[in-house]
Amino acid sequence: MHEISALNEAVKLAERVAKENDVEKIKVLTLEVGELTGFLPVFFEKYFSMVVEENPLFSECELKIDSVRGEALCNDCNALYNVMKNEGKCPRCQSRNKTILGGQEFKVKNIGF
Repeated sequence: MHEISALNEAVKLAERVAKENDVEKIKVLTLEVGELTGFLPVFFEKYFSMVVEENPLFSECELKIDSVRGEALCNDCNALYNVMKNEGKCPRCQSRNKTILGGQEFKVKNIGF
C-alpha cells in the first residue's frame, strides 16, 4: 500500500506551504492521480483521515482527487487511445509500441485555505 507513503508526502508538502503562508487551517487538499501510477484513489480516500488525524491544520480538510486518464499515442499508426481501457494495446493496429502522453502523474494540485 504505497498510497499511504504518497499521502504522507502530500500532507507534508501541504503543511510546509501552510506554514510559509501563515495559514491555520487547510480546507481542501486536491491530488492529481494518473491511472498509470499504480495508485488506487480509493485508498487515498480511505486512509486520509488516519494520516491527518492528530494534525489540527487538517481538522476540517476535505480530500479531493482528480483522476488523469492514461493516454498514449501509437508509434506505428498514430492512434490516440486510453492505455488502461485497451490493456496497453492500440485499438486500431494492436501494437504495444507507444508513447505515453498522460496518466503517470501524481501531484498536489491545490491546497485550499
